[in-house]
Amino acid sequence: MGERRVSRRRLLATVGASTGIGTAGCLEGEVGADDPQLGDPEPFERIELASEDGDVSVDPPVVHLVDGGTVEWTVDAGVHDVTAYHPDTHGSRQRIPADAEPWASGRLEGGDGFDRVFDGEGVYDYVSTPNDALGAAGSVVVGWPDPNGEPGLEPPGDECPPITCDVLERYNERVRDVLEEVHG
Repeated sequence: MGERRVSRRRLLATVGASTGIGTAGCLEGEVGADDPQLGDPEPFERIELASEDGDVSVDPPVVHLVDGGTVEWTVDAGVHDVTAYHPDTHGSRQRIPADAEPWASGRLEGGDGFDRVFDGEGVYDYVSTPNDALGAAGSVVVGWPDPNGEPGLEPPGDECPPITCDVLERYNERVRDVLEEVHG
């Protein structure tokens, strides 16, 4: 069979063109381009919760919805709930918008699910209370709220176990970065 040889010049031209096209896409300045979960609000997101042998996962831990969008939490393993950080449901501080209704799913086990429609821009932090000490928390960003004055973007302080506070602060940094791109 005949082999087709590619000249070095043609190879370099092809690689150069491919690199240029790839770089051009990065330079368009898409909001949240560095974060696959933020910057492109969706009408629906599914979040999987799992805990086993002391390990816990919330995947993805941060989602971005359009106003009126829905999140469905599904439990793959372990016992969970999905509870808003609000004095009426969990904790002493409110980490959802001032006019938002707090929620608590009740006990969820493997195969169970819970969904919620989010009406109103803002950052909504939640926790799986049975796994709070393991860092089982997440954030739902709805629309493009101004990051200033969002209760969910305030430092968590000592209102939660240290690992969960660290997790929430890391999520806050991601969310703030994207929202500040929009609001300057």
